[in-house]
Amino acid sequence: MKTLSHSLAPSLRTHKDKVFLIEPSTGETLTFAEFGFALGGVQRLLQEHGVFPGDVVTLIAGNSIDLVVMLYGVMTYGAIAKPLNPQVTPVELQNLLLHSGSSLVCVDRHMDIPEFTGKCVDIDAYRQSRGREFLVSLDKDDDPAMLIYTSGTTSQPKGVLLSHRNIVHNTLIAIRFFSLDHTHAKICILPFFHMFAVISDLSTMALSGGTTVVLDTFDITKLSIVEAAIHQYPINSFSAVPLMFEMFIRLNCNLAGKHMKYCVSGAAPLNESTASEFLQKYGFPIVPAYGLTETTCFATISPTERIRTKSAGIPAAVTVRVTRPDGQEAAPHEIGELLMAGESVMQQGYFKGSADCFGGPENKWLKTGDLGYRDEDGYIYITGRKKNMIIRGGEKIYLEDVDTCLRGMHAIADSATIRFDEDGTEKIAAFVVPREGMQLAAHEVMSYIGRKLGSLRIPDVVIFSARIPRTSTNKVKIRELQELVHRAAAHV
Repeated sequence: MKTLSHSLAPSLRTHKDKVFLIEPSTGETLTFAEFGFALGGVQRLLQEHGVFPGDVVTLIAGNSIDLVVMLYGVMTYGAIAKPLNPQVTPVELQNLLLHSGSSLVCVDRHMDIPEFTGKCVDIDAYRQSRGREFLVSLDKDDDPAMLIYTSGTTSQPKGVLLSHRNIVHNTLIAIRFFSLDHTHAKICILPFFHMFAVISDLSTMALSGGTTVVLDTFDITKLSIVEAAIHQYPINSFSAVPLMFEMFIRLNCNLAGKHMKYCVSGAAPLNESTASEFLQKYGFPIVPAYGLTETTCFATISPTERIRTKSAGIPAAVTVRVTRPDGQEAAPHEIGELLMAGESVMQQGYFKGSADCFGGPENKWLKTGDLGYRDEDGYIYITGRKKNMIIRGGEKIYLEDVDTCLRGMHAIADSATIRFDEDGTEKIAAFVVPREGMQLAAHEVMSYIGRKLGSLRIPDVVIFSARIPRTSTNKVKIRELQELVHRAAAHV
């Protein structure tokens, strides 16, 4: 397996005059040759600021060509790129800088960084150093390339250190599964501080010679920008999370560009009805996929010609074991924990943390904490999280089933179901956001779930809310909801 710089070199050479990056908001484009010279500018910039291979460089910026150049420039120089959410708070940033040991921060905005003694430069500072050709670094493929702090939906964020081998392997697997080449074009609406965007919409194009149209980080006010890009450029695909697809359908977005082939869904389970309605409305499918930051990005991918919308696909970049509590292999259709191993899996434990996330034979299997099963054809189905399962009346209750049920209630715009402890007893809380202009009572929600799923799955409490707190990839912030439940109980 090659390093990222070795793997990128053929595109810079073979497709040097082809446009790699397009940024509609500024009108800027970058060919592969220009991208190579920009990477050379980053290398010079890092040298000027005393950065050595193996050092951590923090990147805080919205999606842009400058962020892409800095991201790849840092990695191909041999340093470790650490992209962060621009919405990071000063306290969070201070803690992450201290934990990572980063001494250089590159930003596209003013940042208040308490007690930071390192250097802070503009994200586009490399432009002043351009002019030197990109040089292939002498890194080994197991050298670290990226440090990603997970979103921390149930605990404090953890640092996942990914190697060149992890990134190149996962990217090449995606290229093979999706049959990508230099003729393919993508738009990227996901943030580059998440590996789903970095691998699915960026690295695949970088290593196959394709084109990525870089859009501002997505929100509901920018739907017209997404629509315009799909029709202005020969876009073939893009990646998004399930809630985005639901929004596209609900708001009747015009996504049916004449070059569109498919979309890729990840970061959360895809509702079967959403996939079906999307295909009927737009004429091209959503391809379900599944993965973790700890597996770089993709772990399973649905073959585009044999999509099973209830499934997360077949093992792609990893080997998957479905195990019982005693560690034995589960039978087909038997639910167990998913364990993963392979070249896309992070090599050790969490950055400056524990390695107890590994287990199984030879202690080399990543314990994902996700529950699921395998069918007779090898397709993987995700049923929930171990932390989202409780036992009632001797029966295992998966809270994801309650979430799916709530999404089918017309009066509900959004919802989330969590478990919480009260006096040593596990209980269920359902957070509900009613649709605008609609009235809804707690007993109606409980009655609906009881009719659909049975009495064991009825929540102990229903809490109405104006919004569900979510991460930048729309994962529910479970810890925040648990705190809300306990605060509500304290006032009863």
